[in-house]
Amino acid sequence: MSAISDQYAVALFELSKADEKTDRVSEDFDSFIKSFDENSMTFFKHPAVKKNKKVEIVQTLDLDPLFKNFLSVLIENNRFDYLYDIRESYESLLDNMHKRMHVVVYSKRPLKKQQINALQEEYEKKYSRQVTLENKVDESIIGGLRFEFEGKVIDDTVNHTLRELKSRLTK
Repeated sequence: MSAISDQYAVALFELSKADEKTDRVSEDFDSFIKSFDENSMTFFKHPAVKKNKKVEIVQTLDLDPLFKNFLSVLIENNRFDYLYDIRESYESLLDNMHKRMHVVVYSKRPLKKQQINALQEEYEKKYSRQVTLENKVDESIIGGLRFEFEGKVIDDTVNHTLRELKSRLTK
């Protein structure tokens, strides 16, 4: 993400919050991006297509007026290629507002439901937030778990411990 995408996300978030439409804008963002394909992105980013034509198409979509105007601003300012990053930043702001947190847990094998529930409860207590936990299998892990959330990494794997030990021994 970039400072530009963060600025646009904050602006959209503040406007949607003032209009009490944060969740509606999030839903519109989702549906707009899901309906997008490579041809659509090529059209909206193509310099030969006039901005007013792009804005005209956006205004015909069945989306909240605030979100349509936001898309129009992106077009006018040649910032449409930041769309996906803006979406990610917006969702992060929304998660903070709703006190939600998404944690990705990497393990050698899929975790059992009770393990996931226990980890989820632990993180909810620790961070006082509603936690969704996603388990991803990484077969390169010898043992242990690696957690990633909000730009942080907690690496409690055997791999990490061995790298640390090797680093200390080679000094």
